[in-house]
Amino acid sequence: GKNSNNYANVDVIVKIAKEQGVDAVWPGWGHASENPALPNTLNAMGIKFIGPTGPVMSVLGDKIAANILAQTAKVPSIPWSGSYGGPDDGPLQADLNEEGTIPLDIFEKATCRTVEEAVEAAKKIGYENGIMIKASKGGGGKGIRFVDNEDDLRNAYVQVQNEVIGSPIFLMQLCKNARHLEVQIVGDEHGNAVALNGRDCSTQRRFQKIFEEGPPIIAREPRVPVQRRHGKLLLP
Repeated sequence: GKNSNNYANVDVIVKIAKEQGVDAVWPGWGHASENPALPNTLNAMGIKFIGPTGPVMSVLGDKIAANILAQTAKVPSIPWSGSYGGPDDGPLQADLNEEGTIPLDIFEKATCRTVEEAVEAAKKIGYENGIMIKASKGGGGKGIRFVDNEDDLRNAYVQVQNEVIGSPIFLMQLCKNARHLEVQIVGDEHGNAVALNGRDCSTQRRFQKIFEEGPPIIAREPRVPVQRRHGKLLLP
């Protein structure tokens, strides 16, 4: 059945953990492993969650929040709907609240809740290089469209909206002639973080990765400083 009935169902996972008297839960990948409700609920029950805390997951597990955090940590970012509205109308800054998450008002400034908001964001970004419309809860090729003019944007926005229902939507400039490289990062609750290695995920079909190659030999000398910059996201 749907993963919401089993592996993604936080209530079911917590219920089984309580019934079995477990000491800790490791969620694996995907499903509920990226839902802050799972570590938050387990923590309230005194059960250890082997993975990020709820606040960390809510910030790094969401595409919009992660982009705000990245540009706050001075990680080079391409123009997007969160590149404006901050200090002096510059990039939004992750002024974390007491819970360690990005305040809703800052998050909403990077979000395009309507077609008209998307049109205004696109005017600031510019259509010259093309624009990607993305659902923050999308993935696997879903919730993403390329446009290079306003008419197409209006149509594609509705498509993304219907493809990932209820997801916040944001806009980002297309980065042409680029490689899709990912960096593996491991951190702990004591403030330690290390960037391990990376992988090249550039071989894709319809915006979905077909296979991943590691190490990313296409990136040589720049790889180390890139890993260090990404490591900053997990440090205080």
